[in-house]
Parts: sequence; C-alpha cells; structure tokens
Amino acid sequence: TSNDKTLQQTTGGLTPDDAGPTYAAVLFAIAESPVQEGVIWTGSNDGLVHVTRDGGLTWTAVTSNIPDLPPTGTVSNVEPSRYEAGTAYLTVDLHQLGDTNPYVYRTTNFGDSWTSLSEGIPRSVFSYAHVIREDPVRPGLLYLGTENALYVSLDDGENWTRMRNNLPPAPVHDLTIQGHFNDLVVATYGRGFWIMDDITPLQELTEDVIASEVHLFTPRTAYRFLTRQRSQSQPEDPGAGTNPTYGASISFYLERVPEDGVQLEIHDEVGQFVQLLDTDRLRPGINRVHWDLQEASSDTPTLRTRPSEHSHVELQDEYFRSSGESSRVTPLAPPGSYTVTLHAAGFELMQPLVLLKDPNSGGSELEIQEQVSMVREIRESVDSVVALIDEIEWIRAQTQLVQERNTDHAAVEEIREAGGALEAELIELEMRLFDVRLTGGSARQDTLRWARRLYARLTSLAGYITGTDDRPTDQSREIFEMLRSELGDYQRQMVAIREDVATFNRLLADRGIEPDGLDGRPQQQHSTHPVARARALAH
Repeated sequence: TSNDKTLQQTTGGLTPDDAGPTYAAVLFAIAESPVQEGVIWTGSNDGLVHVTRDGGLTWTAVTSNIPDLPPTGTVSNVEPSRYEAGTAYLTVDLHQLGDTNPYVYRTTNFGDSWTSLSEGIPRSVFSYAHVIREDPVRPGLLYLGTENALYVSLDDGENWTRMRNNLPPAPVHDLTIQGHFNDLVVATYGRGFWIMDDITPLQELTEDVIASEVHLFTPRTAYRFLTRQRSQSQPEDPGAGTNPTYGASISFYLERVPEDGVQLEIHDEVGQFVQLLDTDRLRPGINRVHWDLQEASSDTPTLRTRPSEHSHVELQDEYFRSSGESSRVTPLAPPGSYTVTLHAAGFELMQPLVLLKDPNSGGSELEIQEQVSMVREIRESVDSVVALIDEIEWIRAQTQLVQERNTDHAAVEEIREAGGALEAELIELEMRLFDVRLTGGSARQDTLRWARRLYARLTSLAGYITGTDDRPTDQSREIFEMLRSELGDYQRQMVAIREDVATFNRLLADRGIEPDGLDGRPQQQHSTHPVARARALAH
C-alpha cells in the first residue's frame, strides 16, 4: 500500500509447486525377466507400460492393450514371470484420482493382451492394489498386497483368498519371498515388517490336498541353533523384531478334527523314537506345530513327604510337593535325517525332515554327536536317581501312614520304633541323592543354602556341557564317571534297605497290620503332558 492507501500489484503471480512427483515422467516400476535376457518391463506414474525384448534398444508401448484401465494411474509394480518369458503381472494404483478399485493384470504374450485379475477382491475405500508377486516354487501361486490386506491366489489370479492370521489390516506396499528359508516377507506402511514363516503349505496346497481327509506337508529344513545374547538390550525397543518359533515347523491339513485327535512322532534315521509332539489345539484346515528339537527329558522326583525341618510346608493335592530342583536333562537332537510320522483318522503319513547344524558354529557334527551321547548318558543316570528317590519317598510315605493309622494298636511302640529306624535309614540315603530339607519355595533360595546332591550335580553337569557345540571336556567326562560310580554305590545300598523293608513288612503282618502297599514300588502317576507321554512311548 502507498501513502494514499491505494492497492498496488507487487508480484507477477503465484509460483507453482515444482515438486518432482507432480511431473508425469517417473518410472515407478522397472523389472527384468529372470528367464529371458533382454526382456525388461517398465511402468510409469501416469499409467504407461512399456516392454523391450532387446535390452532397451527398442521399446513397445502396451498400455492400450490393457482392458478397462482408466488413464493416468500409477503403475506401482511389474512382476515378470520366472516361468514364462512372455508372462508378467502388474498392479495400477488410482486412489489419488479418487478411484479405489483394485487394478491387477496378467499378460502371457509380452503385453499384446492382458487379463484382469481383480475379481474376488472385495471393493472398499482400501481395496486399491500396491504390489503383486509370483511364488518362486509353484507356478500360478500369487501374492497380492492392497491398502489393507494381503491376498493369495492358487490359480494364477482367478480367485483370491485373504491371508489374515495375526497380520493387521495395514497397507501392504511390498512383498518378497526369502528363498533360503522359504518365508514370505511383508512390508507394510506404518505397521513394520511382517514375516509368514515357511510358506511350504501354500506351495503344496492343491485340490487333491483340500479334498483329502488328512495331509502332511513337507517340512522345511531346520537348523540346530543355540541361544545367543540378544542384539537388542533396550527393553521394549520398538525397533526390535520377533524371532520365529524355534525348531522345526511341521504343517498338516485336516478336513475335520478327528475325534481321537492327531499324534505326531519324530524318529531318527535308524527308526529310533525321539519325541512326541503336542497337538492339542487343532482346527479344520492347515495346522502347524513346532518341534523344539528336544529329545525326551529326564524324569523329576515325586516327593510324598514333607521337607525335613519344615513341618509347616503342606503337600500339594494332599499327596505331593515340589522339589525345588525341577531342572530336567533334555538332549538337543543332533544334526541328521529324521522322519515325521502323523497318525490321524486312521491314516499314517510320513515325511523326511533334515536337521542341520548352525553354519556359524565352530563345533563339528562329530563333536555335537559326542556331546549329545554324553547328555543322553547323564539323562539315563538322572532317571536312575529319580527312580531311587521315588522309591524312597514312597516307602517313607507309607511307613508314616501305617504309624498314623495304628496309634491305638497294642504294638504301637514297637511299630513306631521299627518304622522310625527304617525311615532314618531311608533319609540317610535320600540325603545323598536329594536334600530332603528343600521346600520348593523359590523365595527361600534353599538351593543356595545347602550343598548340591547327586541329582542336582548331574543335571548341572548336563547344563555345563551344552552351552556350545563343542565336545565334552575330559574333565567333564571324569566328573561324570565319578558321579555314576556314586550312583552305583547308592543303588547297592538300596538293595540292602529293601531287605529291611521286607523285615518291617513281616513285623506288621505278624501284628495283624496291613502293610498298605509298603513294597517299595511307587504307584504310577498317569500324566497327559506330552513329555510324559513321550517317555512312556519311548520305554
């Protein structure tokens, strides 16, 4: 304004936005054929598709051959087929023009004609497509990412099924198949990366599989990794990813859930039973369980008496209590060839499973095998120790029960004296195997208060030698032989104690008292836990 308050022009006009994306000259997609040299496809942000068959010397515009495609859309990606040189797939995004329909196409003749693959994709404000990928193993298996979903087609795009699982309804902007592990990697906008581990079931899912009652898919190769220090130390770091479930993934198809359930077994290359897998949560369709590569674990003792010096500690369920030392010896299966056997609905199906060693491990397969063999020996010794503890606990519990039930008997003092002497003898031996003062309460830290006994020393030794893939040291083998020698001494002591048990039983019989199962053989506890079932099957 001037002093006379009149308006005057001070500019020649507004400066237009000169941001690059406003220009219609951007190649948004470019991809080379993996099966024929010189074939290259391009797609621009103004809806133009070109192909060259001579490495770029000449180009052919094929946009006009695409049916029902509105102009000036963004060709978000082109996917040349890895099976046929003339086949390619593309997606076109028009949401910036107010069109949110999915535009997905396929050509089989270098773009001379195109087929729409958009049927079956639900229309919404989020249905526009971003990316399409072809499976590297199975022709006709396609993956499609839209603004709010991931879809899969088993018939070259004629029909689509939404893949939900735990994937959030986020924009899927890119897809790739990690070939070594056969994983589908999903890049979303705003919700991070997601990985569908082991897509073998999709690659093997055919009409025959769907029509069958039960089908066992081929397990992918598994790796015997050891636990390592986390690379992320920040608690709840939003940039930290989640590792897949450890071990071997085993997938199978069920037309319906059998009334008798499903049984999955692992056997080694000579047919030896290794493990029984938990298959409690089943549903019709594709199911997946994981073998954590562990063999059957050692037993744990069943304590039937209250801890010494802690009479206030009650028995659980009136009969048992925790030991406070519940560690098990569990061998990690060595690298090798295994067999997965599925029993369901009267069928027995088998598939091979290959287990490889960690490629970054310094231990050889021979060293790993030597380690596993020793851990199995330790497991066997632990089971023998547990058998002794269980037998002692059973006799002690029954001895106490006999005395409690006969407090008014004429020979009560004689019974109390004989039973007390027998129990003292049993406790003396049990203390060599397991500290009877342990209460099982983690807050009391009983295991730090008293010396470790044979049971704990054996389980600890197994833990010490399994931290790497190296062979056990000569010192660890020497320690094990010492512990195994101790076990032999205690087993011989138990043989002598059984004679004293028989003498006590005769005393009770002479006094007209029922021994109430005082024969040193604990009643078997039937468990539905998969580890217990596995050990029962193995034995």
